[in-house]
Amino acid sequence: MSKEKHNHNDEVKQLLDMASSTEDDEEAEKLALKVLDIDPSNMEAKLILADVAISNGDMKTNRKYLNQIIEEYETKYGEVQKDNPYADIYISALERMAFSLSFDDHHEEALSVAQKLLEIDTEEQTAAKDIIYRSLLMLDRYREVLEMICSERTHTPVALHAKAIALYSLDGISQDSYEALIDAIEADPDAPFYALGIWEEPEEPDESEIGSLLTALYIVEPWSKSDKLIDWLSHMTIVFGFLTERLSDEFLDYLESSEDGERIQKELDKARANLDKIIKSKMANDEDLSDMDKVVFEAFRVR
Repeated sequence: MSKEKHNHNDEVKQLLDMASSTEDDEEAEKLALKVLDIDPSNMEAKLILADVAISNGDMKTNRKYLNQIIEEYETKYGEVQKDNPYADIYISALERMAFSLSFDDHHEEALSVAQKLLEIDTEEQTAAKDIIYRSLLMLDRYREVLEMICSERTHTPVALHAKAIALYSLDGISQDSYEALIDAIEADPDAPFYALGIWEEPEEPDESEIGSLLTALYIVEPWSKSDKLIDWLSHMTIVFGFLTERLSDEFLDYLESSEDGERIQKELDKARANLDKIIKSKMANDEDLSDMDKVVFEAFRVR
């Protein structure tokens, strides 16, 4: 390696380290563009530029850089090989592309990219499945959602929400759809509060809150496809919120003046009666009551 090339490599590495560590999008963009001046095909710099673009809401520029990474990798290396130093960047680009397409209403394309990603992501380290579920829901392909659910042993919270939405969309409120909704909320109890806008996003979310925020991000639009769907989720979430003290009495005052207030109050009274019976039974048998979420979900399942 020539001395000049060695110096260029050192400069590129330094610029990439600086671009990755800064929280200033403008600075990251400036540094990444400097890298491309030195190395026009640098995938890591393009990934940084793609991330800056999407944080600024520029989906077109975001996908331009992602597409360059994907095409260059596939042209140069073909299939993904674990020992390839650029494989992780390629997989990240595919995941970001599927996400960008999905949230820019290109659902068929998002589905195609996410399915391609899933074939590579055998250890399921990416959001491929969640993007597939979201895309299928937005395309009204509910039976395919249920077929995919049946083919899997474990399910993410997004998958369980997809199941509830699919069952409701096909058959309305039934025992199956009701149980699916309970399972979905139980899988990530805080996510619906963010999805419905009942809770504001924390300024500095912890790992658990980030997980719930991501679940909320994937499910909010599919749930919002009809008033009946979003009302169904809202009612169950609000009742759950009161029973687990996630919602204050002030929210109840607001609820009483709303159009659905009376109906939700009836649902709350019924659930509270079931909960009281279960609590008394558990106390009589000296059973554990420390996990109130679990007890409330048990009450929901008594109909």
